[in-house]
Parts: sequence; structure tokens; C-alpha cells
Amino acid sequence: MYDPELPDHTSGGARPGTPDSTRDAGALHRIGEKIGQVAAWYTEQIHAERRRPVADPERVEQLLAERAASTKALRDLPEMTGMELERIEADYDARLSEIAGA
Repeated sequence: MYDPELPDHTSGGARPGTPDSTRDAGALHRIGEKIGQVAAWYTEQIHAERRRPVADPERVEQLLAERAASTKALRDLPEMTGMELERIEADYDARLSEIAGA
């Protein structure tokens, strides 16, 4: 889902000149898509909470913080090493599973 508040993660970000730049570009795109899906979910939840007759300000703040963390992770993707990418992908896979069950 497109979220205009998130940076464009589809513009590449592979490290040119490295032997793994094609693989890195694919991994960055795949992981960026997952992070974007999670961030979009947070955005939907923020809007839903704010539309409630009595919004829970603590929930809104937590959702905003989680979305900000996702946005930062998305922005930091091109600088991550292979192990960091594996860790962040596992984290966002878990979040997507959790969201799907919510």
C-alpha cells in the first residue's frame, strides 16, 4: 500500500560496483516492501484511532512511534550490511505475521 508519508524505497539503493549489488537491490526492494506494508498498517491504525469518538492518545503516540521507526528503518536500508538486512527482514516478517493475525 502506498503511503505518501514514507520515503520512496523503490529508487534503488544498491551499492554500485560491488559483486552483490544486483542481489542487494533485490533484497532492498523486497525488505523495503515489507517495511512499507507495516508502516502503511500503522498509518491506517492511526487514522482509525483518531476517528474514534474517544481516541486513546497513548495508542496514537505508540502507533506514531512505531511508524516513525519503520520509516527510519526504510531510510537506513541502503546502508545496512547483510546480517543487518537479515535481522530487519526477520523483524518485519514477524510484524507482518502479527498484523495478519490482528
